[in-house]
Amino acid sequence: MLVGRGHPAIRATHAKTFELTAESEVSSRATCVLAVGTVLDPGLAGMRGRVRLTLETKGLPAVSGEATLNPWRAVTDRVVIRRSRSLDADTLAVDSTLTAEDLPTEFAEALTDPDREVSLTVEELGDVRPLLRVSFGERTRLPAMKDLAEQGSAELVIAEGAPPKEAAATVTALERATALGTRVSVAGPYKPLEALLAAGLPPHPYTYLGAPQRLSTLPATPIVFRMPDAMPVSLLAGRDIWVEDTSELDLGTAVEPTTADQAVAAVGTLVVVGPAADDTGLVDLAAVARALTGAGIAPRTLTEALAPLGLTRKKLYALLTEQDREPS
Repeated sequence: MLVGRGHPAIRATHAKTFELTAESEVSSRATCVLAVGTVLDPGLAGMRGRVRLTLETKGLPAVSGEATLNPWRAVTDRVVIRRSRSLDADTLAVDSTLTAEDLPTEFAEALTDPDREVSLTVEELGDVRPLLRVSFGERTRLPAMKDLAEQGSAELVIAEGAPPKEAAATVTALERATALGTRVSVAGPYKPLEALLAAGLPPHPYTYLGAPQRLSTLPATPIVFRMPDAMPVSLLAGRDIWVEDTSELDLGTAVEPTTADQAVAAVGTLVVVGPAADDTGLVDLAAVARALTGAGIAPRTLTEALAPLGLTRKKLYALLTEQDREPS
């Protein structure tokens, strides 16, 4: 719960957002602000997915709506709820059915009283699943699974560049957590990394094809990309594949192993491709480039994403030209 108070300058007329701020003063230009001096709840950091938002003030009916929590939010001195999908750090939730303009007139007018308290309650919708928080430190620290089962949360600290033994232990911990239906929350902005961890893989360098993270790290497996239509099954043959439904913002929480045929059929999902069966980790770069270009990914985006694997614009042009010359 977040608790603030009213202010004479509150107007509550914004049609796309509403905001609660920790600042003590606002001007009448801040048409989305509903409360000042707000005490922010650090417990919000552990919540995920679709939530119910309930605004309350004494003596008036509560006002409710729904929204989706922004998985890349930061709990700062202001909390913004948006109708759009703008995922900046100050945005607590998006896709909101409730904005400042939606408040009843009597409720909005009551918020101009500086002595009036107003609260925002955030509740997860659906079944509450345990949350495993993953962060990076100097050494691996495995969580106690009983804490995850009993308290609903645990923390896994991973050493970057961990030796094989620690990496294997990390995978084991993630597998045990997954058996409990656990969500995975990863510190940092890297959505592909979250998908890898949720798939039970250690944090190897990755490649991500497609916006918004277009730049790769190192030419190593696994590879993460959005599956285009009609992706050749041969491209994925001999690999361990995980597919994630990206209809929700909360990435990295519903990755399941699948077959190459099922992955190809799952158009529009995020795909995590594990090491090749021969353990070389090699990918047919030409096949990847042609398939993704054919799916409508811009050549510039593609070359930026695949640059660490050795694909330049000149090479891509040569591949596409060669493809055009092939007999139909």
